[in-house]
Amino acid sequence: MQYRKCLIIFCCVFLSTAQLFAQSASDADITGLWKGTMYNDTTKQFLKYEIAISENKGKFSGYSHTYFILEDKEYHGVKKVRIKKKDGKIIVEDLDLIANNYPVPPAKGVRQLDVLTLEIKDGIMTLSGPFSTNRTRQYSSLTGTINVQRKDDFRQSALVPHLEELQLANNLSFVQEEKIKEEKAIVKTEKITEPVVVKTAPVVKEKPAEEKAVKEPEIVKTAPVVKEKPVEEKIIKKPEPAPVKKQPVTEQPVAKTIPVVKEKPAEEKIIKKPEPAIAKPQTITEQPVVKTVPVVKESETTVVKTVDPLIKKSAIDADKRTVETIQSVYYKSDSLVLTLYDNGEVDGDTVSVLMNGKVVMPMVGLSTNAVRKTIYTKDVAEDIQLVMYAETLGSLPPNTGLLIVYDGTDRYEIRFSGDMKKSSAIMFKRKE
Repeated sequence: MQYRKCLIIFCCVFLSTAQLFAQSASDADITGLWKGTMYNDTTKQFLKYEIAISENKGKFSGYSHTYFILEDKEYHGVKKVRIKKKDGKIIVEDLDLIANNYPVPPAKGVRQLDVLTLEIKDGIMTLSGPFSTNRTRQYSSLTGTINVQRKDDFRQSALVPHLEELQLANNLSFVQEEKIKEEKAIVKTEKITEPVVVKTAPVVKEKPAEEKAVKEPEIVKTAPVVKEKPVEEKIIKKPEPAPVKKQPVTEQPVAKTIPVVKEKPAEEKIIKKPEPAIAKPQTITEQPVVKTVPVVKESETTVVKTVDPLIKKSAIDADKRTVETIQSVYYKSDSLVLTLYDNGEVDGDTVSVLMNGKVVMPMVGLSTNAVRKTIYTKDVAEDIQLVMYAETLGSLPPNTGLLIVYDGTDRYEIRFSGDMKKSSAIMFKRKE
């Protein structure tokens, strides 16, 4: 009987906690950026997948983004979606394809439907579940699964930069909330810095009093020094004229009368006769070939390699812009391969990459095609700071990009943005 009572109590407690968990999951705020993967059952491949969920007056809406890299080229598709909560599920349904760079035209009339379940574990919110597409006359239905997690920082997103450049990001409620917080933070910092100017004013008044006290004793010390100098000069001038004039007059005429001068031309004539036959042809042929030819070529090649006209024009105002560190990476290899893409719509964005203050990639035009650069870290003792400096904002500001770093077999995706006042930075620290 006692065992039965304990079992009943355990079941009641378990059911009540499960009911509370289900209730908390259903009441949870689902707005924000969700990042993860989409697995296709037909192709057996994982694709990067993101969902941005917004809420306005109790109604949900949003956008989805699918992207992948194939043969050093980035492909993406941005869709507007309808979002509903139904029977404890999050239903995401395609509405329109608003941007893409697919190599072939997308199929018309094909829509994707996601049926996702919200789970909260250790403070991490996850949406997962199956997806399917409708069947058309030309295409059969596709199936697969989706698994995404909510991210607090939507800046590291592949979707939001597209929406910013398409001027659709302000439609997202969580983006609007973040901008309001940033504006309030700026106002607070301005109020804090204003009284600092008032504190430095009284320091200027104290300086002239100290200067007068220093100048008065200096005049008294220098007065007696002037009187002592002329006394020493008179004593030195009297003994100088007697010994200096007599010695050089007697010795100079003896050296000039020696008959050694006439014997030198006789010796020079004997030496010059054998020289034209043996010495002169050897010196003329050997000197220009050995000395001048290789030296000129080596100096010219080194100048061409080190001087790049774009470097002088790149990152001119780097010191005047604020630098924001967006991510830190621990690396292990002696070299890192940097690959750059445009993270939004291709609109003419250009960036320069600075490594510890020096330009290593000048004025790179960002597009869906990869731009690569290998940097060597073997002799770098300190941490490496890579600054992404926006040279132009393109036709759709801001300047956004995707940096993929290959550290041996490890791969890191870092998304950055910048403008004419701010640059993004990534810190690389060697693993110990």
